[in-house]
Amino acid sequence: MLVVARLVLGQTQAEVAKDSGISPRTIYMIEKGAAGIASVEKLVRHYGKRGVIFLAPGGTEGWGIRANFVGGSYDDERPE
Repeated sequence: MLVVARLVLGQTQAEVAKDSGISPRTIYMIEKGAAGIASVEKLVRHYGKRGVIFLAPGGTEGWGIRANFVGGSYDDERPE
């Protein structure tokens, strides 16, 4: 989900590292699943400040993300 969050923001690992203060190597390790929880939590807070909300699984739904900076509706784009 952390890779998806980065891609939703349209950023590279290097850009996230620069913006978050987390080293590029640590960003890589987080996305690979090989970093400590403190680093992961810092990255989650960073994404949260940019409008990405992580959704816990519920019922039959799995993990997800919501981007509160994305507006509009697909219905708005449909030709009449």
